[in-house]
Amino acid sequence: MLKSSLAAVEGAGRMARELFCRGAIAAALLSCSTMASALGLGEMKLHSALNQPLNAEIELLETGGLSNEDVVARLASPEAFAKAGIERVFFLNDLRFTPVLRGNSGVIRVVSNKPVTEPYLSFLVQLARPNGDLLHEYTVLLDPATSP
Repeated sequence: MLKSSLAAVEGAGRMARELFCRGAIAAALLSCSTMASALGLGEMKLHSALNQPLNAEIELLETGGLSNEDVVARLASPEAFAKAGIERVFFLNDLRFTPVLRGNSGVIRVVSNKPVTEPYLSFLVQLARPNGDLLHEYTVLLDPATSP
């Protein structure tokens, strides 16, 4: 009887350790997945004026030690623009998106070669993430350049 009671206690202890290990592994995997999916887009800062090439930066949120190669941002597809009800004007094809990461923070530089001739510009940015793409709409209101 003593041997069977001892075996039952050892079996219960083994099962508890196994459940604990499984739970710890699941929690670790979930936290990695959550960290990877936290990458997002924040506010845009404009550094140019009307009739100048676009020069702006979009804040990257929760970069979590990613490198420039891990972050892919682009102008969203014509289908995404149509679904969002945003006109995809031809000028937007000139936009270039470049990630610049510094430690745990970073930005997406948004620039154009051609000057922006309209005071109002609206576009969708697509950010590729491990758990799926993120779309974010930005609207830019450009003031005329000020004279020095």
